[in-house]
Order: sequence, then structure tokens, then C-alpha cells
Amino acid sequence: MNNTREKSIPGYLNALDGLRAIALMMIVMYHTWQQSWITCNLKITPDKYLFNLELFQRYGYVAIDIFFVLSGFCLFYPIARDMFGESKFGGWKNFFIKRARRIYPSYVLMLVLLLIFPALSYVTYNVKDAADVAKHFISHLFFVHNFNDKTIGSTISTAWTMSIEVQFYILFPLLCIPFRKKPVLTFIGMAAAAVGIRLYMISNVSFDKFNLQAITPAYLDVFGIGMLAAYFVVYMRNKCATVEKLKAHMTIMSVLCVITAVGYMYWLKGASFPKGFNADVYFRFLYRGLFALVIAGFIFTSCFSYDVWSKKLWGNKFFVFLSSISYTVYLWHQNIYIFLKGNHIPYTTQKPVMNDRAAMEGMVFICIVVSLIIVVLVTKYIEGPIVKYGYKGCIERIAGVFKHSDSSNVQKKIMK
Repeated sequence: MNNTREKSIPGYLNALDGLRAIALMMIVMYHTWQQSWITCNLKITPDKYLFNLELFQRYGYVAIDIFFVLSGFCLFYPIARDMFGESKFGGWKNFFIKRARRIYPSYVLMLVLLLIFPALSYVTYNVKDAADVAKHFISHLFFVHNFNDKTIGSTISTAWTMSIEVQFYILFPLLCIPFRKKPVLTFIGMAAAAVGIRLYMISNVSFDKFNLQAITPAYLDVFGIGMLAAYFVVYMRNKCATVEKLKAHMTIMSVLCVITAVGYMYWLKGASFPKGFNADVYFRFLYRGLFALVIAGFIFTSCFSYDVWSKKLWGNKFFVFLSSISYTVYLWHQNIYIFLKGNHIPYTTQKPVMNDRAAMEGMVFICIVVSLIIVVLVTKYIEGPIVKYGYKGCIERIAGVFKHSDSSNVQKKIMK
């Protein structure tokens, strides 16, 4: 699978797959802990663990910023390659076509299913009021649901991040104008704007409404550090003749970035925060840029590390598989949890249901199995064909199949 992707994607970087896979696992673990209170650990004695992943469950929300750094990197990487003559950028029309092909198939399918089966979501709207239903679903369809605290999580539970992502896509061409000429200076401007917004909000805004934490400009530094990492990866590859001699140093620094990222989560676990703020909110506002910097450092150093680190470890087949289905898993798994838990599947009389460990373990198992089945089917029969052939191409191919089928039936009748 790795070889196929390396041949089909220009300038393919293996470490990105591993990082995206780890981010996905952290998000799924975080939501699993939220919904079930189940912690992933195994004790060998009353005081010693064989392994304990509770840290990654409780603070797995930091993976959201990993995804945003990756997004900034992947968006600017083709442009950086164009800047240094490695390849040609396909133009903004092609850019938005590719984004629509990648995002909309699973997203729209899920919105349709949630419209038919509201029990799959946190229903914060009146299902009998057509106008109210339309407000929630249309806002999600156009990725503006983060503007309102009542719509931000009312259908696809995890889609608040997609509103930020898509809104950044719209800003991205404008940001690229100065970024191409002065990447470092432009990043500093993006970071100053984002930090300034967050500092103002944390000083003047009450955070009882989640949508106030989910405004796109407050994430500009996180996207920007990914863009800057992409620029310097290509810059080093083209302008630094001695970069191949730095593999040992880069590998060590890449390992240190991983250790620092884990250490950051330990800090979140033990840190005390001002009254009225939990670690999640405080992190999202004051320190997310520092964590993003560590993640960007990992990406940069991994691109010039020894193959055993960047390709064999971070680019292994399992990580490549998880990376390829990460978007669809991210969209689906939380809503499946919502449905199972809301309908007491497996059945339990405990209140809260999380007190029934056996039922929660069954719920987690069902969610993972159902999620994987849905993801494989959606990827194979919807996402994959649309990404490959486009919406028009898929319609033409489907029409051709029916046309061929009709002509075959006519021929059979003639033969009779």
C-alpha cells in the first residue's frame, strides 16, 4: 500500500500517514472515554501497569490541532513545491474541486442519514418543525454551523472542526499571496492575530457557549505553522546540499518532538488552571500554538530522518490504512456512540449507563465494528470513485452501467 501511494502522490511523505493515524486513534480514544468511562490499561500488580493509555484518552482532544497542522502542511506543500520548481501547482479551481470531492461525499451522506434517523445525533432541534430542522442541516451543509451555539453540534457531532477547516480553505488562497513572498513574516502575522484574538476572548468572554471556542481566526497560528513547515521542508530539500548528512540529528530531534508532545499532555494532567477554566478550554486558547509548533517540528525533522524512523515506523501499512480512512472514521464514530448510548445498546438499567462496565465494553465493540464496516463501504463505493472520477464522471459511469444492462436485456429478448 505504501509503494502505491508513494508512486501516485508527488513528493509523498511517509511520516504524515503515521501522524494522521496517531491523531485519529487519540480522538477515537478520547470519545470512547467520554461516552463509556472505559480506560485503556492493564495492571500486572495493584500498583503497576503493563500499559496505561488513560493519558491519551483524557487529553486526546489535542489531536484536533494535530489535524489542523497537518491540514496547513498538506495545503501549502504543493504550492511550496511549485515555488521551488519541483512541480506545478494545479490552480485554485482544481484546488477547490479536489477539496469538494474529498469532503462532501461522506459528509452529505451522513447528513441525509441523520435527517432520516435523528436518533443518530444529539437532537437539539425540533424534529417536527421543518424550519428548525432546515436551519440546522443547511448550516451544516454550508459549514457555518460553528457560528451558533445551538447548531454547532446538533447533527454531525464532530463536524465543528470541519466548519473551521472549510472556512480556512476559503481564506487559504488569500493567505498564500503574502505567504509566497514572505512566509516567515506572514506566519508571524497569522500567529499574532490568532493569539491576540484568543487573549482578548479569554479576558472578556464567558465560555459557557462552545461555539465561542470554535472561531476560525483563532486557529490561524495552528494552520500557519503547518504551512511554514511545508515551506521549510521543500526549502531544505532544494537549498541545503548537506541535508542528507543530517539524518542522525533530524531523527534524534524527531524523537524528542514526540517525547515533548507526550510531556505536554502530562503537563495538562497536572497543571492547575484559573477558576472557570478546565484544561481543555485553557489549552485551546493559550497554549495550542506551542503544541502545534512541536507537531510541526516533528513533521519537519521526520522528513529528513532515517528511513527506519520515517518510513518503516511512521509509514507502516497499518498507519497508512488508518490514515486513508481517518476522515470517514472521524465523521462517523461519535454519532454511532450517541445512537448506541441513547438507545441503551447493549441494554442496561444502570444510571448513568457508564456504571455498567460490561454494557459499555459491548457498546465500544459494536461502535468500532460498525464504524469500520461503514467506513470500508463508504470509502470503496462512494469516496474512492468520486475522488478518482469526480461527481460527473461517476454519474456517467453509473449511467453507462444501466445503459449497458438495458441493451443486454434487449439483446436477450431479440435472441428469444
